[in-house]
Amino acid sequence: MSLTRKQISILMQLVAETSPDEMDCGDCLDHLAEFAETHLEGRPLSDALSEVQTHMKNCPCCEHEFQSFLEALQGIAEGE
Repeated sequence: MSLTRKQISILMQLVAETSPDEMDCGDCLDHLAEFAETHLEGRPLSDALSEVQTHMKNCPCCEHEFQSFLEALQGIAEGE
């Protein structure tokens, strides 16, 4: 399988944006509930939660998990 120029460009951009101490998916998911609560309350992000946000910009899987969790929290709040 060969990559298109666009795919190579996207891959190179993602590699350039990666840092050696970047959060992985496991760490992101560990902080997801706190991130969602902070987001819903409109509080400023701590350094750790800023890393969660950065990770989700580059990880569609974690972003999807966050959106699903956020929808669940909003549904619970509406049911109260």
